[in-house]
Amino acid sequence: MQRVIGLQIKKYPEILKTITQYNQIVNEHIAKSFELKTNSKSKLHKALYKEIRNEHPNFPSALIQCARDNAVEMLKGNKYKIKTSKRLDSSIRFDLRTAKVFLKSKQFQLTTIKGRKKYKLNIPNYFAKYSDWKVKAITIGVNKKVLNLKVIVDGEIPKNISNKEVLGIDLGIKNFAVLSNNIFIKPKHIRKVKRHYAYLRSRLQSLGTRSAKRKLKSLSGRERRFMKDFNHCLSKRIVSLNYGAFALEGLKNIRKGRKGRTFNRMRSNWAYFQFRQFLTYKAEDIGKTVVLVDPRYTSQRCSKCGFIDKANRNKGIFHCVSCFFHSSSDLNASINISQIGKILFEQALVNEPIVTMNEGNSLHNEMPDISCKLQPQIYDLGRSD
Repeated sequence: MQRVIGLQIKKYPEILKTITQYNQIVNEHIAKSFELKTNSKSKLHKALYKEIRNEHPNFPSALIQCARDNAVEMLKGNKYKIKTSKRLDSSIRFDLRTAKVFLKSKQFQLTTIKGRKKYKLNIPNYFAKYSDWKVKAITIGVNKKVLNLKVIVDGEIPKNISNKEVLGIDLGIKNFAVLSNNIFIKPKHIRKVKRHYAYLRSRLQSLGTRSAKRKLKSLSGRERRFMKDFNHCLSKRIVSLNYGAFALEGLKNIRKGRKGRTFNRMRSNWAYFQFRQFLTYKAEDIGKTVVLVDPRYTSQRCSKCGFIDKANRNKGIFHCVSCFFHSSSDLNASINISQIGKILFEQALVNEPIVTMNEGNSLHNEMPDISCKLQPQIYDLGRSD
């Protein structure tokens, strides 16, 4: 499994010049690709390599190849949009030929336009557990005061724990998350913070003064960092529960369609994928598993008898028209997700353990009879305990 270690180093002039020239060379490859109407790396190499070596004689040849590969990847990712280009101060990627990080000795070697340079790193103690992992790649980005160094390391996947219990998690807007063990995560604090930032933005944008623009700039990213912190805290608490696997719906294209201005704004602020990423890597670290299930009929299916009908659900209330089972609609959905996830998890254990199961598996028949008789517990994880 791979992890990213975030470090910082000073703004050395030779590194800044290397980043600028690297991005210039990437843009030259992009322009030549449109000119030749090709994305072949070999053709771009033959067309530009000698020209770039003459234009930038001190620039390392290995980085020219990295820049060429980066240009081709950008074009493929942007589907060959004519305006594709790279900022001269944007981050660049180094491979193991052009950069090396020694986590134990806290040293960093980098190929620059001034040759091979060595630098000292300040590595925090909480990254000590990665000291024996293999370094795969390095990315350097320019910040206001420092250079951001991201080191991608690779290590062994821990063995899966013996616990086979699966916790279902139903993510939504009315309730941020409802767990199949009867825990409700209310979004009250999240909505309050988001309303506050939305109000500040609207007031400052309406003023349009230079001081208002400076304030908007200082506020930028605060809401995003708040939501990131909330997802970190929530995923950490869920992973610590006594379950061997966690099942979520494999949602796709959830932001398509118009359902009103207010609902669309709430839906666009819903950081579902980020929460899933945090939950996945935190579970992987301790040998647990995240399972993605097919979201179809999880809200309409009765978790007690398995009967599926639209009439079963009425907004936030679930009432089965077949067996008359009564529950919260979100809680019923989370129990269904848990039941489907348990079958997928057991099937995966028969073959070989993997961290995240693929989406698209549909299992809705012959589910076990699970009904919840506990009183719901309500938590607001936006606030510190």
